[in-house]
Amino acid sequence: MASGIFRGLIATAAISVTVAAVAPTAGWRRPLSRPTCALNNDIVGWANDQRRDNTIRYSNPRIRDIEHGAAMLFTHLIIFDALYWKGTDAASYYDAYGDIVGGIGSYPVLGSPHYHQASDRLEYENHQLIAETSKTTVATLMLLASSPSRLTRLKVDSFRGTTASLSWTASPEAGVTSYIVGFGPAGDPSRTMINVTQAHATIAPVSAGMVVRVKAVNTRGLEGWDRATTTVGEAAAMRVTQ
Repeated sequence: MASGIFRGLIATAAISVTVAAVAPTAGWRRPLSRPTCALNNDIVGWANDQRRDNTIRYSNPRIRDIEHGAAMLFTHLIIFDALYWKGTDAASYYDAYGDIVGGIGSYPVLGSPHYHQASDRLEYENHQLIAETSKTTVATLMLLASSPSRLTRLKVDSFRGTTASLSWTASPEAGVTSYIVGFGPAGDPSRTMINVTQAHATIAPVSAGMVVRVKAVNTRGLEGWDRATTTVGEAAAMRVTQ
């Protein structure tokens, strides 16, 4: 019999079918062909003392930042973070879809002595800690669901002299009306910002090694919760994001 974790992974396929079915009424131009983020919560109710603390485990820094903001704005949770997904059930999402993983686990990092043990019973759970973590998760999901997802297939189509031409896959979300394109040196990638309404842009002046970041904006003025990123280089060595 499959464990609860693997039942959840199996259920993802059924959820994807449901998403494809409701996409036309949910405001998408076409169904999303792949997950854009995954929150993997685990052992969120275990506490080693009276502090209400948990740890964000993430592969995507923007999801981490959103969860920190949600905890600070809406809860009394003390939140830490760790770049941590390898060896977890979230690793399958990373392997298949890239850095889309966030989520919360017990402090410090799955520190519960009851993790995956027969002793993991209700009487060992801190229900106030579960409530605060749930608030953080709901607030995070609200922002992720309300703002455009990360764009895909950003690439440098040409780079000549100090001018580069870019393109990316148009956002599948019907409410998206424009894109913010930022470019600059690696230490200041948003030095120059322009707005465009189509899924392509020409930027200048640029030089090899400059970073380009693009995100979508919807009719409510909400900017994408993450950016597609690529690097300007020689035309023969164009780099494409997933």
